[in-house]
Amino acid sequence: MAAYLKARIDRGTLEAGNKLPPTQALMKQFALSDNAVYRAIALLKAEGYVHSQQGKGVFVSDRRKLIAGTKRIRGITQPGETIHHKSSTRVQPPDWVAAHLGEGECVNRVRTVNRGDSILQASQSWVHLDVAEVVPEVDEPQACDPTWQAVYEDRSGNSVEVSSKEVTSRIATEEDRQALGLGDGIYSVVLLRSIYVTGHKVIGVGEGVYAPGHPLSIS
Repeated sequence: MAAYLKARIDRGTLEAGNKLPPTQALMKQFALSDNAVYRAIALLKAEGYVHSQQGKGVFVSDRRKLIAGTKRIRGITQPGETIHHKSSTRVQPPDWVAAHLGEGECVNRVRTVNRGDSILQASQSWVHLDVAEVVPEVDEPQACDPTWQAVYEDRSGNSVEVSSKEVTSRIATEEDRQALGLGDGIYSVVLLRSIYVTGHKVIGVGEGVYAPGHPLSIS
């Protein structure tokens, strides 16, 4: 069922905004149990093909937003570089993050950008639990496809903007050295902090720590 609907969406015979048939109709059409239909719909949601509207049903998503998101995430890396997602855990945010995101639990996502065995960047993001309700994948220990921001936009219909970026530097902490694979010694690292908003609400805070000698491009 999921493969069939994905093929129709990719071909354009199911267009953005089209409503999927109700569960009972899909059960009959594909000779599936209700649980099998629910799992297929969950898979389509996870891959950005469809989204739910409360009280209205399941609708085909606008894939163009996800394509734009793919271009954004590709811009994070250069040829020969790879992204390694380390973890997604629910935590209490540090004070400086809570000042933007608000008090209470959030999802902390950790990743690195590598070139071969060298770690060029270690980054963390703290994501509001309102996002997790729309994009449950943020709780999974893997990257969102293409980004949690793009998937949230697609499913919620709310645009996500970067309200501010701040670049600073500091002497590498022990945590920085461990995350970047640096040995003992004194190193200067560059930090890039970004604030993500939808409307007037902060829904995410990001921090990237760049290894010495790694060029940083702000766009």
